Amino acid sequence: MKNVIEKRAAKPVTSGADTVSLFRENRPVRVIVTDNRRLCRECLRLLIETFDPNFEVAEANDPAEISAMLAEDPGFSVVLYNLVVRGEEGVEFVRGLRKSVPDIPLIVLCDFDDPEVMRGVMACGAKAFLPSTTPSPVMVAVLRLVIAGGTYAPAGMVLDMSQGSSATAANKRERGDREALIAAHFPQLTPRQRTVLALLSQGYMNRDIATALGMCENTVKAHVKQVMRKLNASNRTRAALMADRLVA
Repeated sequence: MKNVIEKRAAKPVTSGADTVSLFRENRPVRVIVTDNRRLCRECLRLLIETFDPNFEVAEANDPAEISAMLAEDPGFSVVLYNLVVRGEEGVEFVRGLRKSVPDIPLIVLCDFDDPEVMRGVMACGAKAFLPSTTPSPVMVAVLRLVIAGGTYAPAGMVLDMSQGSSATAANKRERGDREALIAAHFPQLTPRQRTVLALLSQGYMNRDIATALGMCENTVKAHVKQVMRKLNASNRTRAALMADRLVA
């Protein structure tokens, strides 16, 4: 019996291994914390090791470092990726990471509670989505759940997403109608500037526009400035009113 156990322990643990038995056999599971900010990586590593010393925690700056780790040691790993980019751009980062390590379970830790980003991330193949407000014991429990083959998303965010889907569709239709009117009356604006102006006329602030369009807030400010210049509007409120009058 002893020889059987020793032989089983000698086998390399791949992504297709029986993950439920890993802890039972005292095999370390490597959690690769991925973030380009060293301090954040170190904090997450210390937190995980404090709550569960059975985990072997490694740090990676980017997908290339993850691939190098896996090439050197193909033992069973879980990637914990800290996502800080909002909107579709953030989802694209996750999609790219998933292509780099397609066979490794991926957990996304996010700095904001965005049901749309959660849906996009899960559609990319992530096994769990965790807002950064998640209590530490819950995060470690989710790590174990994913290792056992499960998936996780916060129930409250799933509910918000289902309740808000019809409202989101209505908002997109209204934005499309506004963009069409803006395009007809202000042809000097680029397509992106028309979208920004449509959102401005709906009462969105720069931060909200950045979230809706998946861009940084400074880029939105630059677009707003160009819209004001091209419409000869003295401020953003006047530009928004110029667009809003087209709808009335």
